[in-house]
Amino acid sequence: MLKGNRSFNQRRFKEMCLICTLFCLAMTSFVLPLFRQNKTETAILNEVERIVHNIEKRLTQQHNKHIHDIKRVIAVPKLQASDHISEQIATEIRDGMQHAFQAYMRDAWKSDEYMPVTKKGTNTFGGKGLTIIDSLDTLYLMKLSSEFNAAKHFVATEFQFEGQINVFENTIRVLGGLLSAYSLTKDDIFLAKATMVGEVLLGAFPQRIPCGVINTNRPNWCGTQSWANGKVVNAEVGTLALEFVALSRFTHDPRWSDKITAINKYWKKHDNSLLQMNIDPHTEQMSGPATIGGGIDSTYEYFIKLKALTGDPLASDLYSIFEEMIVKQMFVTYGQTTFARAAGSDTLEHLGCFLGGMLIMGQKYVAEGLAMTETCARMYTSNPSGLACDQVRISKDGSIHCKNDLYLLRPETVESIFYAWRETHDQKWRDYATKIWKAIAKHCEVESGGFSDVRHVASRPTKTDKQESWFLAETLKYLWLTFQSDDILPLDKYVFNTEAHPIESF
Repeated sequence: MLKGNRSFNQRRFKEMCLICTLFCLAMTSFVLPLFRQNKTETAILNEVERIVHNIEKRLTQQHNKHIHDIKRVIAVPKLQASDHISEQIATEIRDGMQHAFQAYMRDAWKSDEYMPVTKKGTNTFGGKGLTIIDSLDTLYLMKLSSEFNAAKHFVATEFQFEGQINVFENTIRVLGGLLSAYSLTKDDIFLAKATMVGEVLLGAFPQRIPCGVINTNRPNWCGTQSWANGKVVNAEVGTLALEFVALSRFTHDPRWSDKITAINKYWKKHDNSLLQMNIDPHTEQMSGPATIGGGIDSTYEYFIKLKALTGDPLASDLYSIFEEMIVKQMFVTYGQTTFARAAGSDTLEHLGCFLGGMLIMGQKYVAEGLAMTETCARMYTSNPSGLACDQVRISKDGSIHCKNDLYLLRPETVESIFYAWRETHDQKWRDYATKIWKAIAKHCEVESGGFSDVRHVASRPTKTDKQESWFLAETLKYLWLTFQSDDILPLDKYVFNTEAHPIESF
C-alpha cells in the first residue's frame, strides 16, 4: 500500500508541473501581443519565470517531504548491538553444549555422568545412561541433530531401567526427560519408554508416602537414602507430581495421577505451617527444619507448576497458601540485599535460588522474585572469579560472603534469570546471564572436552573432574533460552519440571 501511494504521488507531481508550465506558456502568448516595448516583454517574462520557479519549488518541497515521511514509516529498524551480542552468546552456549555432549559420547557413552579431566564415565545412578536421557530435549531444541539422533537410538535400542533406583532423581531426570522428548517431538518411542519407567516407579508406593529407593531385583523392598535415618526427604515426595500426572494424561491411565492426588491431600492436612524436611513413610509424621533449600525446594515449586500444567485446583490452593508463608515469614532485606532467610539462618544456598523464578511464575510476588534473583546473580558477580559459591552468608549490611567454596555447575540462578528476562525483558538479566556464561567458559570448560565442577571459587578455581548431567539438562538450556525469543517454549504453553524438562500443558 505504501509503495502504491508513492507511485501515485510521483505521477501527481509530474502532472501538476506540466499543467503549470502549459498555463504559464498560455499566459505568455496572451500577454505578449499587448506589449510592444522590449522592456515590458522582458519584465513580463521574468515575472512568469519567477512564478513558475516558485510553484516548482513548493511542489518539490512537498514531494520530498512526502517521500521522507514514507521512508520514515517503512524504514526497517536497525539491528541493535545488543541483538548481535545475544546471537553471539547463544551460539557460544550451543557450541558449549555440543562440546560437552560430544566429549561424553567419545569417552563415557552410556555412563550416567562424565569425568572430563580423566576422560571417563561414572555411574552415579546405576548405569542407565542418565546424561543421554537428561540431554534429549536440550539437543533437540538447539538443533544438534546428529547428537540427538544418537541419543534417540540409545533410547530405542539399549536403554534399560533396572537395578537400584533413586525414585526422586530418576523421576525428574529419566521420566521427565522422556516425557519432554515426547512432548516436543510426538515420537511414540519416547512415550513407550516413559511408560516402561513409570511402571517401575509405581513400585515405590506400598503406601501413600513413597519409598526413596527401590530395586527391581528385590521385589517389594522399600528403602530410603542411607543418610536419611529411615525417613524420606520432603522433595522425594513432593517432586513426582508433574511427571506422574503428565504420564497419566499422555497414556489416559490414571494410576500415576491417583498417587499425586493422594499426596496432595496429605499436604493439605499440613498446610497450617511451612513444611518440614523429613517424613516418616509409615507414620507420615514430619520432622526437621522448614527451609526452601535442598531437600524441600521443589515440593513448593511443583504446586504452581502442576497448576500451570493442568489447572489442578488443589495444587493452586496449596501454592497460594505456602507462597504467602514463604514471603511473609522468610523474606528479609539486609542493606540492598533481599533474600529468603530460611530456617532462621543468614545462609543462602544456591539451591534456594530457584525461588526467584517460582515467585515470578506465581505473579503475586513478582517484585520479591526479581529481588531474590538479583541477590542470586550477585552471588556470581561479587566473586572475583565470576562463579558463585554453593552457599553464602549475607551480612546485615547486605554484603555477600562465601561459605561453601564450590561451584557445582548448578542451574538455579540462571533458571530464575530466565524467568526474570521473560517477565521484564530488562537487558540487565541478559547481561547477568552473559557474565555467568563467560565465567563458566573460563573456569569450568575442559579444553579436550566437557565442563567440570570447580572448587576454590572465591580464590583460584580448580577443576574437580565431574560434569553433572543437570549442567546439560538445565544450566545450558536456561542460559540459551534467555537469549531466544519468547516464542521458543512460551511459558503459557510449556511447564518446566525441576530438571528443566519442558512439558506441554494440557
